[in-house]
Amino acid sequence: MAKTPLEEEIFQIYNYCRVNCSINERWPSYYRRRYLEFRSYLDLLPTKQFDTVLELGCGIGYQSAFLSKISTKVIATDLEEEDLATHAPGMKKAKSLHDQLNIKNVELIPCSAEELPFADQSFDMVYSSHVLEHIPDRSKALKEIYRVLKPGGIHFCVVPTTMEKIYAFFNFYTYLLGRSLFHLFQKIKAPFQAKKKLNSSNVNVKPVNSNTSLLKYFPFPPPHGESSHYLQELINWTPRKWSKCIIDAAPFVLISQSTTQLNPLLSLLGGILPKLGTACHAISRVAELTLGKWPVLNSLGVNTVMIFKKSKEEA
Repeated sequence: MAKTPLEEEIFQIYNYCRVNCSINERWPSYYRRRYLEFRSYLDLLPTKQFDTVLELGCGIGYQSAFLSKISTKVIATDLEEEDLATHAPGMKKAKSLHDQLNIKNVELIPCSAEELPFADQSFDMVYSSHVLEHIPDRSKALKEIYRVLKPGGIHFCVVPTTMEKIYAFFNFYTYLLGRSLFHLFQKIKAPFQAKKKLNSSNVNVKPVNSNTSLLKYFPFPPPHGESSHYLQELINWTPRKWSKCIIDAAPFVLISQSTTQLNPLLSLLGGILPKLGTACHAISRVAELTLGKWPVLNSLGVNTVMIFKKSKEEA
């Protein structure tokens, strides 16, 4: 099926990044997976054009580039410097990517979602994809989101779910097994490499990195977001609890809630063969998007996509 002009523009951004910006790719198949996700998000958006959009947690600026095609003006925010704890890569990478793509309608402003430096009722949409779980004071951030939204404005929010945490068990142990085999191979290989050196007395075999930081959570995977333990995320990341968390913090109206990622191969292959997992998702994406709207299947996806609205009565 032929792409619409908007879909073609989104595809061109993906294709350029895939070919020319591989050095900034967060993990294998990152560009393709986020591209496919955004295609699904477009289908869920009640409108395809906005005047002003605020993006929280822009990362390397990839999704900001997509948002630039559906908005007159995009303000993209994140932490200014790299922060491994919150997976923030720093704003320099986003600026570099936008320069390469020649995007002029995105302004990068470093700030925390808990203290947004914007006037009340400034934006038609606040977009946050896989960000809310990393914010320490979610209630404060949600109040800020509500404050800066115009009456009738949309909060488009994507977060991981309990199902993602279940799949994380498989990925965690797959990763540990792979690293253990790698370290074992390195130790077996080291003496033979040393013997090949002409001056064996100068051989310096570096110690192998340990998995101590990961194993301190054993037998559970480490938490992904701000929660202190995997079990907290497993219990609290249900779609219903996520929507309740947001509505309890601010008087949003929930317009829709669904999932766009139901195919288990995306998660099961993600830690081993991410390109194959994403390829499977590309084939089943439209079906996943359709089935993910059914309430009975909503909780089986690895993400939950929530669209909230600010009442027009607050004008």
